[in-house]
Amino acid sequence: MKPITRRGFSASLLSGLVGAGASRLKGVRSVPGADFTIVIIPDPQYLAASCPDKLGGYYAAMMRWIVDHKNIALTSSPPSFRANIKTVVGVGDCVNSATGNEFANAQAAWATLDKNGIAFITPPGNHDYSGSPSSRSNLGAQFSTGFFSARNRSRVYGSGISLGDGDAAYWVASYDTTGANTAVKFDISGTRLLFLAMDFFAGNAVWSWAYDVMSANPDCECYITTHAWLTTNGTQFQRTDGYGPGAYSMAGSPYANSAAEAWNNVGIKTWANLLGIFSGHDLISSRNSDPSGTSSPAWFWQRTPIRSESRRQQTVQQLFVNSQELDQACSMSSGRRNGAGQIASVFLLSRRLELGLIEGRMIATQSGDWFESRSPSFPDGTSWSGSETLLFSIPFTGLGN
Repeated sequence: MKPITRRGFSASLLSGLVGAGASRLKGVRSVPGADFTIVIIPDPQYLAASCPDKLGGYYAAMMRWIVDHKNIALTSSPPSFRANIKTVVGVGDCVNSATGNEFANAQAAWATLDKNGIAFITPPGNHDYSGSPSSRSNLGAQFSTGFFSARNRSRVYGSGISLGDGDAAYWVASYDTTGANTAVKFDISGTRLLFLAMDFFAGNAVWSWAYDVMSANPDCECYITTHAWLTTNGTQFQRTDGYGPGAYSMAGSPYANSAAEAWNNVGIKTWANLLGIFSGHDLISSRNSDPSGTSSPAWFWQRTPIRSESRRQQTVQQLFVNSQELDQACSMSSGRRNGAGQIASVFLLSRRLELGLIEGRMIATQSGDWFESRSPSFPDGTSWSGSETLLFSIPFTGLGN
């Protein structure tokens, strides 16, 4: 990887946003071994625009659900445990159109987390641009200078955010003053995690910046959240895929890289501390396919582990989650298990530290229904359940795996 560019380093310095090791809260000591949960927010763009109306009610209620259910009991995998939600990770498309009304709805929703001591990080998606992402200058105002900008988010983090139980979150750095490429660190249950939020089909310079940040934090598990990485089939985005960079007239490297290009050509596959990559963006209706013919059926979530080519040879968990096609009309009916109202869903990714496991669950916050395994006949009533459902439970020991 190339070293951080002078432009990127200078921009970070000017805004006071650079720092491989963030400030520490005095007297904070994390409780080792406690299970905890990271919440992933699938593309909430329709919640900002029209679901259930232009006021963003479902959006705000979804974030409120996270706050109110921070310690929800999870019982589908013995022994049962409290979720212990510590942080929220977005995968982009915070709005459907980069307009004042929709950004206001998004800001009001995400600010609920700030007000209740739950740290979050999110990258922009293509819908967070006010024009085509073929020009980075089209990044929407809320990410370039507003609520999601690095200037604002760094102020919110300050010298650190207490997450309770001795856990804390810290601002680390940003590539520039926008919120397109940012980094935060978490000390949770004795585990250190570094999250990198990366721009839509990010270019070479910001990937170099991200590598430098990861290298400066060698004691951290590293995770990437970016809008487009896996397709609905569970394969890495190619440049020519239906919603790949070619579809948005985005120039090739060094301006923009598909997931496959970033993994193979930029060299993400060699990152020694990288353990997970989260994304959304793709639609089942796009039917992106793997040219090798080995892809899974299109679905609303996919988990595709991939072996790193780093010195660790670790497994990187690639996770796709997008619920935006699950009832765009917002015709929520809690008495039906057929997808109605399930658009306001969240994915719960839980770390069972003492058991050495990571587990996935998905719940619709409006209806209280839990997502079940794939059903070819969705939405005939077999894909949702009123009872908590475990989607996967796999061995995971962090940097030790």
